[in-house]
Amino acid sequence: MFKKFLFVFLAVFLVACTGGTLVPVSTPSVEQIDAEEQAVYAALLQNLYSASSYVIMDTTATSPVGVGDTASTLDRIMQDMRGVDQKTADSFRVRNDAAYPVRPDMELGSAYVLLSQSEMSQIFSQNRDGWQVFYEQYPDAPGITTLSRIGFNRTLDQALVYVGTMSHYLAGGGYYVLLKKVNGAWMVDQQVMTWIS
Repeated sequence: MFKKFLFVFLAVFLVACTGGTLVPVSTPSVEQIDAEEQAVYAALLQNLYSASSYVIMDTTATSPVGVGDTASTLDRIMQDMRGVDQKTADSFRVRNDAAYPVRPDMELGSAYVLLSQSEMSQIFSQNRDGWQVFYEQYPDAPGITTLSRIGFNRTLDQALVYVGTMSHYLAGGGYYVLLKKVNGAWMVDQQVMTWIS
């Protein structure tokens, strides 16, 4: 009898708290997350660089040296960002626990090439200037871009991502970027620089 009473009480309480309607909380599917991840990358690259093509490292990273202590880096970033949903931050930590392959079949609205570490080493181990060789091969790229996986909130309308780009030996920068979805489109909300050269 007590269990029935408790169940009814909780149901009434939940209905009261949601203004009279029960709102199911569902976990986004892998397909939904994949689609939103591509949309966030596209919006991010267009907003930061607006180039016709990109050279993207073929594995994800959260810093210029790969995936390091993401949790402590994120804690520092959160001191400078406002309004980050805890689910977004948690998702970013979980999804960036290691380096992952970047999908070669994404729709980013611009052409892109995935570059492996060995291919990059080959470009920069030549006798002449590595950046000259790079830009001869990829004249329209803004440099070599590294992306993290994206952390999302549960409703898929807030996203957190790391992006870093090197464009010459002493030219580049890395950012943690918070985006929000407004009227169906991803917009950059805030960005925090983590390195510059």
